[in-house]
Amino acid sequence: MREQEKKLALNFEKLGAENISLALIEAFTSPAMQHASLIDVLLEASETELAGRRNSRGERLLKMAKLHNSVANLDELEYGPERNLDKLTIDRLSSCDYIREHSNICIIGAAGTGKSFLSKALSVKACENGYKTKVIAFPLLMRELSHLQKVDTPKYEKRLRYYSRFPLLVIDEWLSQQPEKLWTLILLELMENRYYETSTIISTQLPIENWPKVIGNVALGQAILGRVTAASYTIRLEGPDLRERHSAKP
Repeated sequence: MREQEKKLALNFEKLGAENISLALIEAFTSPAMQHASLIDVLLEASETELAGRRNSRGERLLKMAKLHNSVANLDELEYGPERNLDKLTIDRLSSCDYIREHSNICIIGAAGTGKSFLSKALSVKACENGYKTKVIAFPLLMRELSHLQKVDTPKYEKRLRYYSRFPLLVIDEWLSQQPEKLWTLILLELMENRYYETSTIISTQLPIENWPKVIGNVALGQAILGRVTAASYTIRLEGPDLRERHSAKP
């Protein structure tokens, strides 16, 4: 291995491109690789390097979203006719085009129909595709923001920006308890901030038409509903309680 070849491989290692460095060392030292063109070696090595970096970024994003221990996976979804779950729609969503298009997803269904599993599986796919994702329950989100709004306005504004900027925000247990008046104003501001440049997944037991009534202020409820449901996908899950089915002992 000549000095220039060693230096080239070392430079790629210093740049953090270890796969390219190793591929060059193999090409320069292995008799089986002597006839391979440098362009072919670099092309294959760079594709391997990029794939490795995508995987590493996906793992970091899963940890950030606290999904690294999740078993939720789109490949594990059940599509029985009783579930009202369309595989073509899920296949379309798995591409994450909805995030690039800044569309939302509303997942509606009774307890145990798989809302949280589906929302987390979509979140895992988003992380794997390089999108920063945050998963949080509605009551926790509202309690945190309303507390900060009362006691520390600058911290509230900073935290609101934090939740507003995630390319994908997943809000589980949406409207699982009736919002306080302050919650409604915060929720409207959050949804307004996210409206044009991000995507939100909502998981809820409540039919969309009931949101304004539960919110308690029809005008504000309609405003929130409009910002969530405009250009959105709506998935209405049906069927038996899957938790009972899968936890049943033989």
